[in-house]
Amino acid sequence: MRRPFEAHAAHHHRLARRAGGGDQGAFVALYRALYPPVARYVACRVASAADAEDVVARTFHRLLESLAALDPARGTVLAWCLGTARNLAADLGRARRPGRDGADALEAALEGGPDALRRLEADERLQALARVLDGLPAGTRELIELRFGDGLSHAEIAAHVGASEAAVRKRLSRALEALRHGLAALDVHPEEGTP
Repeated sequence: MRRPFEAHAAHHHRLARRAGGGDQGAFVALYRALYPPVARYVACRVASAADAEDVVARTFHRLLESLAALDPARGTVLAWCLGTARNLAADLGRARRPGRDGADALEAALEGGPDALRRLEADERLQALARVLDGLPAGTRELIELRFGDGLSHAEIAAHVGASEAAVRKRLSRALEALRHGLAALDVHPEEGTP
């Protein structure tokens, strides 16, 4: 029995093949089917709505240029789009690294009063979480991002990474355990300091 995401993946490949042959209607249908998950994925990875729109547009432009080269054996069209979007968002992020250092942030927090101090504490907890995530293997980080950052289901993640749903569940469980251990090693308690 085929799972729903497999039927969608096959449909997306048929549309891509037709669009690659010049069928504009097929590309429009493919765009409409893939836009929502790609837009959600990108929105979690960029700083502004304008940046998200740019990354999504560039992702679909690259898809249009690559239709003839898509191979169902190498993954789904959605996985190709998400991988391309991830790379474009990462490139954008590297180009726009924030210039403020910790001393500037502390000074701004002290000038902003108690709310700013709470935001600074929350930022410190997020930075600790980011350090732990950065220390995890890339595949483990990606699973966490896909599940909790992008809100993809286990089935959608399985289609994206080319694994079974059971394997994704097991890998996610291990990833969360590694994340908990990393946070415990830093002695980070997310519930502390929250209003």
